[in-house]
Amino acid sequence: MNRIGKIKKTLAAGQKAKGCWLFTGSADLAEIIGGAGFDAIMIDHEHGSGNLPQAIDQHRAIRCAGDTSVLMRIPSNDPVAVKRALDAGMEGIMFPAVNTAEQARAAVAACRYPPNGTRGVGLGAARAAAYGRDKERYLEEFEDKLLIICQIESKEAVGNIEEIAAVDGVDMLFIGPYDLSGSIGKPGWFDDPQVIAQFEDARDRIKASGKWLGCISSGAERTNEMFAEGFDFLLCAAETTLVSTGAQELLDQLKS
Repeated sequence: MNRIGKIKKTLAAGQKAKGCWLFTGSADLAEIIGGAGFDAIMIDHEHGSGNLPQAIDQHRAIRCAGDTSVLMRIPSNDPVAVKRALDAGMEGIMFPAVNTAEQARAAVAACRYPPNGTRGVGLGAARAAAYGRDKERYLEEFEDKLLIICQIESKEAVGNIEEIAAVDGVDMLFIGPYDLSGSIGKPGWFDDPQVIAQFEDARDRIKASGKWLGCISSGAERTNEMFAEGFDFLLCAAETTLVSTGAQELLDQLKS
């Protein structure tokens, strides 16, 4: 518990936070990435191949390797998935495709125990509360330390940014550029003027809302540019791409 909330402290201090995806269920890769010095690691269960037991092993490996916050993107806005991820010890949840304030309120409620929410209480089974041994402190601290991220991934969501951001408990709005561009029928067309305009509109409205602004980025140059544009948290790498690009670069250099 003493390390939970590090990512929120970093952001609250006005510092930029760098993150990395984990798309596989490999604890070995999690340990390698965990020792690299990222501010946070996002275990992905929307598109990634891992399951919850693997995520717990990854969580252990990351914590053994360094002082990095461990977050999870759940498969869908399912309160059962939220409960299991939080009980496992994740210190932040990313909710995909949050389109309305009502969906944002449901996301926050799934993270909080009654009377502030609807999360089921099973402290004796929860790693996050040391299987009941640390339940008093967990109950006292977890709500303030938990990072709740809502993804903005559609034209509808962009139109509702102000209402979503106003929901108590939502800490960050995170632009999903691929699904956002897909919502107007142009998936991945990032040079298209309409796609650019929609992205910039979402970015500017989130910044104006006062909530932390997150997104994905690619490469050091673009990541630094996006931080300069006002982004607070960027998932700027993934273990899959780090391995594949590193291997390809080596082979390309050997061929030359």
